[in-house]
Amino acid sequence: MSFRPSQNPEYWTNEFALKQEDVEFLRDLLVDRDRPVLEQELVDALIASRFQREEQRIRRELSRGAPYQPEDTYAVGETIVFPALEFSLGTVVSIRPGRNPEHGEFDVISVEIEGSDLLRSFAAQLKTPHKLNQSGSENGWQAEDMLDAEDLTEQYGRSLRPLLHEQLLNLPDSPFINLVRHWSVADLLADVHVGHLNIAEALIEVQARPMTTAELLQELDLPREIPMALLAFSLDFALSEDERFVDVGTEGREWYLERLLPEEAIRIPRRLLFQDSDFDRSLLTVPLLQLEWELDDEWTEGGASSVGLARLPSVELTLTYPHRRSGTVPVTDRTRGFFPVKEEKRSQITFIDGRWGSRFPGWVVPDGRYVCGLSQWYEEHKIPVGALILLERTDNPAEVVIDLKPRRMKREWVRMARADGDALAFQLQKQAVSCEFDDLMIVAEADPEGIDELRRRLYQQGPSVAELVEDLAPQLMGLSTQGTVSAKTVYSAINLIRRTAPGPVFAALVGSPRFQETGGTQFAMARA
Repeated sequence: MSFRPSQNPEYWTNEFALKQEDVEFLRDLLVDRDRPVLEQELVDALIASRFQREEQRIRRELSRGAPYQPEDTYAVGETIVFPALEFSLGTVVSIRPGRNPEHGEFDVISVEIEGSDLLRSFAAQLKTPHKLNQSGSENGWQAEDMLDAEDLTEQYGRSLRPLLHEQLLNLPDSPFINLVRHWSVADLLADVHVGHLNIAEALIEVQARPMTTAELLQELDLPREIPMALLAFSLDFALSEDERFVDVGTEGREWYLERLLPEEAIRIPRRLLFQDSDFDRSLLTVPLLQLEWELDDEWTEGGASSVGLARLPSVELTLTYPHRRSGTVPVTDRTRGFFPVKEEKRSQITFIDGRWGSRFPGWVVPDGRYVCGLSQWYEEHKIPVGALILLERTDNPAEVVIDLKPRRMKREWVRMARADGDALAFQLQKQAVSCEFDDLMIVAEADPEGIDELRRRLYQQGPSVAELVEDLAPQLMGLSTQGTVSAKTVYSAINLIRRTAPGPVFAALVGSPRFQETGGTQFAMARA
């Protein structure tokens, strides 16, 4: 048994609170390092510091008296240290006999605890076992399996990190400066004023490309006596605090102007705004679960694992309507390994046209789960919804080849959608297509502006996925000579007016008494 607070999990989690001595220790640490320090380094150092201070305090207290153990004998006037009372010091003032049927005869000592006016009673010369007896353990007060500072870091470091982060930032007049994973103190940083930031803005605008921190530092008159690591941190922090600038680097920091970003990189297009839906997953049959996996929708939870997919040389995806209209490709379990996806950070990549070799910028938007910048490429190649798109890896992690499967242009029957009041209406219509596509996914729109307006109205009205399925599935069945429709087609069609994952659509088809499965993933109207 150990009476050290450090051995209690709550000490490092729910009960953790910064003390003034912690603040002073961490500040001195940052000053001594003379460079930005990783947050994990602060956690490691803090745990080691607290453990060392605890060790010193315990040894100091134990030097004032023997640790209390119920089996020992004590005399009036003797001083005792009580580990279970945070190593408080007490003095024995009286002794009387005690008796208990369970424990037999023993002494009861009255002890005056230092700093308290109250007397407390404790057992002595106790013959029966007691958990406070530490005979045989080191120093009689710590457990043999006690965790040291390294063990504590391994066990509690990950939980402590966000707690330390929050409490450092919330200190009154906090001297600490944080930028993502790094920390420093304000007194060490260079004074980066608005003049420096205006120069940085002009440099980026003239170059018309993101610029690294090192490139910007070469042009700014900042004090060279400050170590370069702190100069870079000073500039990075100042740029991050100015709404004009955005870090779009994939490896290090590269700064760009937010006003030069495409609209899709700044805010998620309405067509891509995912609307979650509760549904009963147990309704999905094995073929539907397989289809869900094949579709690889970025909002399908618990979909295909990215393990083993990260280094695939190429991947094929089917272009859905929301991404075709928004000029984007999804970041899914299968496509994630082709892009430098960093949590909560937009980053720039370069797309390489697999047909013509032209290069153009793309922007990874992690919170929207997409990469934008493809609108012009889609238009130039006249790529339809349902087209098969290829992503190919290059030696540069910030460059991705994007391609299609070309074929001789041919006029195909496709599902043409138009807005009809507060609903969609479909008919078959010929359209020229010059690339390979999934005929179960292909849809077109006769009036894009009308469908955009319908989408806005339905967003306000909030019909459920099940209601949309009830409306659209019968129309789509009517376009088939067999009177059937694939669940994949219904999913593709509903995404014209509501961004949803396949699961809720499939569950609505299975759960509706109006429809019946006709084999695989095909559905027809139920027979009366």
